[in-house]
Amino acid sequence: MKKCLLLLAMNVAALTLSAQGDVIVSRLERLPNIIEMPYSEAVQGCIDQYTQEPLKSRVGVMLGLMNCYMSYFEEALEANGMPLELRYLPVVLSRLDAEKKTGDAAGLWQLGVREAQAGGLEVNSLVDERLDPVRSTEVAVERLRKLYMSLGDWSLALAAYKGGETTVDKAIARADDQRDFWRIYSYLPAETRLIVPEFIAANYIMTYYCEYGIYPSDGTLSRESDTVQVKQRVALEQVEAVCEVSLATLKELNPQYRAGIVPEGHALRLPADKAANFIRNEADVYAFQADKYLPQRTTVIAPKTQTAVKKRTTARRKSRARRRRR
Repeated sequence: MKKCLLLLAMNVAALTLSAQGDVIVSRLERLPNIIEMPYSEAVQGCIDQYTQEPLKSRVGVMLGLMNCYMSYFEEALEANGMPLELRYLPVVLSRLDAEKKTGDAAGLWQLGVREAQAGGLEVNSLVDERLDPVRSTEVAVERLRKLYMSLGDWSLALAAYKGGETTVDKAIARADDQRDFWRIYSYLPAETRLIVPEFIAANYIMTYYCEYGIYPSDGTLSRESDTVQVKQRVALEQVEAVCEVSLATLKELNPQYRAGIVPEGHALRLPADKAANFIRNEADVYAFQADKYLPQRTTVIAPKTQTAVKKRTTARRKSRARRRRR
């Protein structure tokens, strides 16, 4: 009897999963996408992660953040004639954390230092433009475009973005030159092969979140912002004091400035209603307690070393001795 009940329970569970899979397949088919988004066990596993804690709570936060980042992503994709569903790739790569760092990669699009600098981004002690949502998006989209032009398939391009084009080429060779992602799937490293199922799941959950009781949370980022070019080096604390913008907001809008200092000629992003305030009071911003926030030595007079003092003393003694002998 117990064995029969167990078998019945297993059959019911299997039917439930099958029905759930059918619903997800139907929903995926309704997505207006160019990139193929088939259903698989791997996709189901990724969807399960998004719909369960702790990631479920983060989905609500990401939905709120997308209100701030969506325009950056879509404008760059539209400008390059690329599928708009790629706007959800940063959901997979960084969970929309603009300051996320993983090994050598950083930012919304998880760009490495070499990739960023090759794309013209500045990465140094003061500035890391990989953390700039606008600049990093431009470079990441261009990289994706080139990968697609090289590989001829968006799923392969996603895999190459994650694991490198050489990794994908090796997998294609091992799969007898098959150029279909799902045919080379088992030949890819685990972390690389999962990027496509995770991408499909991200598109799914960011569209059908209401079906799982998930709702956008209010983001702290300002939805409406504007940029100004700074004419000289300035600290975010100076902007905070004169323009009445909280330091937390300035840091959230400008995560690329590692030390809280904006170098001359760089862009400063402000809430839209504060940009004019900065322009009107620009001179006051630069002057506000500059010695405190931007202490810089331009020249120094180094103290004499013990060796130099000893040499001078010895030289004086020899000079006196010569005068006495005369």
